[in-house]
Amino acid sequence: MKKLDIYKNDNYVLNDAFDQAVMNLHILKKQNGYKSFVICGCEAGDGATTVAINLAAALASSGAKTVLIDGDMRKKNRYKRLNENATEGLSDYLMDRLALDKIIYETTTDKLSYIPCGELIDNPVRLLCSSKMNDALNELSDTYDFIIYDMPAVNAAMDAKVISVNVDATILVSAIGDTTKSGLLEAANALTEVKANLIGTIVNKMDMKQYIAERSDYDYFQNERYAKKSNRSGRK
Repeated sequence: MKKLDIYKNDNYVLNDAFDQAVMNLHILKKQNGYKSFVICGCEAGDGATTVAINLAAALASSGAKTVLIDGDMRKKNRYKRLNENATEGLSDYLMDRLALDKIIYETTTDKLSYIPCGELIDNPVRLLCSSKMNDALNELSDTYDFIIYDMPAVNAAMDAKVISVNVDATILVSAIGDTTKSGLLEAANALTEVKANLIGTIVNKMDMKQYIAERSDYDYFQNERYAKKSNRSGRK
C-alpha cells in the first residue's frame, strides 16, 4: 500500500509543546505501563484530531513504534486529515471484511503506522463494543509501543466513552475561545462516570502570549528574545 503522508510540523513552539506531552507519556509508560490512549475533544471543533496526529508523530519521532487509529466512523472522509487515499479501515475489520494487518497503513513518518476509520457507519457503538475491538487492542499492544485513538468529542457522541474504558488512559482536548467551561466539566464528568482513567487535558488553540505565560522558559536554548523575563535575582 502507498505510504500515507503525515504532515511534519516545523514550528518550534508547537514542537516544544508536543515534546512536553511526549515526555509525560513516556513517564506514564515507564511508571505504570500505559501505552494505549484515547484523545478526544470536549465538544466538536476542539481540534482533537490535529492534536492526535501531532502527538502520534512526535511519539514516533522519539523512537517509539506508534500506531494512530481513526476511531471516528461517523465523519465523512472529505472532512478527514489523513483518509483521502485510504478507503478501507477500522469498520471493515470490525465487520469481518478484512484482517487487522490489512488495514494498517505505513506513513512517511518513520515508526508511525495509521489505521483509517474505514466505511462510514451511522451508529458505530455496537462495533466499538464488540470483542473484535478488544482483540485489535490486544494484538496492537504486542506490536506497538504506543497506541493513540483519535475519537469523536465526548459531548457529541458516546464513542469515546466506549473506547476509554478499555485503554490505559484518556486525554481531553479543550480549545481556548471555543470550549465552554460547562462543556469541559460535562465531558470530564461523563468520562469519570464510566470510570475512564482521565489523566488530564491538552489545551489547544493557545496564542503565543498565553503559551509564554504558561512556559516562560520554553525557548531557553534557542529563541530567548521571546522568553518572558524574570526580575528574580540570580536569574539571567
